[in-house]
Amino acid sequence: MKNPPRKKWRFRNSDFDSSLALASEAGVSPFAAQLLINRGIKTAAEARAYLYPTFDELHSPFELADMDKAVERIHTAISRGEKICVYGDYDTDGTTATALLLNTFRQMDVPAAYYIPSRFDEGYGLSEDAIKKIHEKNDAKLIITVDCGITSVKEVALANQLGMDVIVTDHHQPEQEQPPAHALISPKIPGNEYPYRELAGVGLAFKLAQGLIDDRMFLESLLDLVALGTVVDMAPLTGENRILSRLGLAELDKRERPGIHALCEAAGHKIDTPLDGYALSFKLGPRINAAGRMDTAHKVVDLLTTDAEDVATRIASELNQANRDRQDLEKHIQDQATEIIEREIDDATVGIVVASDKWDEKAQGVVGIVAARLMQTYYKPAIVLAINGDEATGSGRCIEGMNLANSLVACTALLVKHGGHAAAAGLTIETRNIPKFKDAFNEYASKHLTEAALQPKLDLEFETHLSLLTLDTLKELEQFEPFGQENPTPLFGKRRVKVADGTPRTMGQDGSHLKMFVNDGGVRHCAIAWGAGDQLVTFNRPNVSLDVAFSPQINEWQGTRSVQLILKDWEVHAEGRDMNWDVFPRLNDESSLKLVDRRNRKKKDYLLKLLEREESCIIYVQDEEMLDALLTRLLPESIEGIARHDEATPREEEAALLKQLAVGELRTIASSSRLSSREAYPFVKHIVFCHLTPSPDLFFMRCAPIFAMEETSYLHLIYGDADGAEMRNWVGKKYPEKAELQQLYGGIRKVIQSNGAEGYAEAAMLNGTLGAPATVETGLTIFEELEFIERYAESGHRLVKLRPAQKSDLSRSPTYLRGQWIKQTSPSFVEFQLKENIESMWERIEYECQIANKPDSGI
Repeated sequence: MKNPPRKKWRFRNSDFDSSLALASEAGVSPFAAQLLINRGIKTAAEARAYLYPTFDELHSPFELADMDKAVERIHTAISRGEKICVYGDYDTDGTTATALLLNTFRQMDVPAAYYIPSRFDEGYGLSEDAIKKIHEKNDAKLIITVDCGITSVKEVALANQLGMDVIVTDHHQPEQEQPPAHALISPKIPGNEYPYRELAGVGLAFKLAQGLIDDRMFLESLLDLVALGTVVDMAPLTGENRILSRLGLAELDKRERPGIHALCEAAGHKIDTPLDGYALSFKLGPRINAAGRMDTAHKVVDLLTTDAEDVATRIASELNQANRDRQDLEKHIQDQATEIIEREIDDATVGIVVASDKWDEKAQGVVGIVAARLMQTYYKPAIVLAINGDEATGSGRCIEGMNLANSLVACTALLVKHGGHAAAAGLTIETRNIPKFKDAFNEYASKHLTEAALQPKLDLEFETHLSLLTLDTLKELEQFEPFGQENPTPLFGKRRVKVADGTPRTMGQDGSHLKMFVNDGGVRHCAIAWGAGDQLVTFNRPNVSLDVAFSPQINEWQGTRSVQLILKDWEVHAEGRDMNWDVFPRLNDESSLKLVDRRNRKKKDYLLKLLEREESCIIYVQDEEMLDALLTRLLPESIEGIARHDEATPREEEAALLKQLAVGELRTIASSSRLSSREAYPFVKHIVFCHLTPSPDLFFMRCAPIFAMEETSYLHLIYGDADGAEMRNWVGKKYPEKAELQQLYGGIRKVIQSNGAEGYAEAAMLNGTLGAPATVETGLTIFEELEFIERYAESGHRLVKLRPAQKSDLSRSPTYLRGQWIKQTSPSFVEFQLKENIESMWERIEYECQIANKPDSGI
């Protein structure tokens, strides 16, 4: 079976102006602000709650229905001396929840037993045999379930018959018939008004502990278990889960629980390295889950409840070995499953089912992982079945676009039992029905998955300049941890980066990985491509550029910290040696936009010849000063039909100008801003970029309307290398640094106070005595945003007056933040405008305009 097509990159729709506003209000960088917006956070209050959650923001446990009944019943059991048994599950969520309640009862000086079912002998959840064992061996009068029980109607009824009350705490979806429990603790029970529905099993166990104990210090000490179970169980890291997991990370980093300390040591996670979402999900989590996958999970509960360091060290070592055994078994089954697929399943098959009788009963513990890896390899829904005599047990994983649980419902007649949800499910089937099931499952998948659905997707935050990826930026991103479900590790994209000479080179003992340095015309960063060693020749070809999707991280080596990009996907472009075309696409190729390369030509001569054609035209210049020069010096007064447009032009007047252009009353609009009336935008034959543009957002917003046209427009680039130096000077004047702003503010205070009147004419401040007009104009805007000054109109003039002195950080000004961002990104974007070949430039413009015109698009 062939591999799937290249991944489609899906960028979230970024809004730079909104990120600047949020950054100034919340006191974060625009980079971090855009990540917050991508997570649905739009206000400063929401940002602070996300970045700096507090224990006091947790909801009261008694907002959960039946919590008061559960707490009362537990206190009754304690007062009567009744035996209590905590019934858990064998995964990380279930074992951390079990350990949490056992630690809570120990804190209350109350003895409690626990029961974890065997994955192989009993399976998930409550069973009648287990209920009988607890009754006979433990003589329990109260069972408290964690991470299970919400659908166990018969089992809870049996417990009641045997004289045992049951308190169910479970985060799974309830069915219509509810178990006859003394108390049902679940925010998903119909009629429950708890504010947050997505707590993990360990989260609900913590809410019960909150209801039982009013010792905040102890409750906070439990949050390491809550964070571990919540993140590894892939619960959404939103709302209350965000608070619990963020606070829990801080608790985990204390390493005060002997079991956590020992597990980190066994996993090779250094004591001075903070834990994060990756460490929980891919280092600690697999070792905890390995216990239940390879044997029983009792060791995990013992690990997380012991106070003895030697016991913790021994158990952690055993879990480490269990994880190695799990990896070996998983690889063995995956290799055999892949062989079966390559030998027996053709390319046309959409739903993959692999079955074998060569795997022992422990295969039940890893078939889900193998199914997930097969799904990722072929990007098709995959089910792996381990045959044991007349029956087979298996697990499946599914891609976007199809509901796996529904597919099994459609095949119910062929199955013994099944259950799950859209992305993952388990099943048991009679061996004789496997051939029919393969056909039925493939038929269902073929009907429900389109060709577009079968293309892998990669979700990215936004395209970024490499210059924005500083150590400070990445340090700020640590506040977003832990990453996990619905709070994904940020992935970014960058198109057309260049591979530095002398790189890449292979790394690793077997040379299976690549290390290289990449740059985008500004800074360069080290990039690592895991598993790409066999592509060394491709990356080393001359004239190569890359589109890269990556996760940035801080690399520490021999005491030095640097930014490193971990490449997740890439596309290699071999650029031809002769790309010096004047027009792209070629004149006889259809396109709504033709890019005309006239860089480093005489602007005046070119503009005059273009305007002689008497075709509709928009000319973009750098600023108002250049606009004045264009209209008064560069173009002769004899040329009629040219209108002026700048940032101050009202929307109504702009719409009127565009209408005049559409009907031929105007021939040309010259603008120092951008024409934003998209709904009124007519067909324009020629768009001219007379000067360099300081920022990508302005450049591509000027281009975007062209791609919405049905007829062909021409975008003329007539700037040159001399404009590069001019742009650097302009950016420096337009966006002053902190010291310049301090000096300017002192000058403004002095002239206003010496004037003797409350207000001072703004025009007088812009005459050059206080500094370059562009610097003063930006400074006034910044000071107004910081509420240092106030500008108002009086007798037809704009006046400036001082406001009462107050301290405020420059980062509270969106204009200042925009200036800092432009200073960081402008060098590489100027390089792009001056040096990029015309085909690559056209592709970039097309891509950016596709996003602007269709926000949900991808590449």
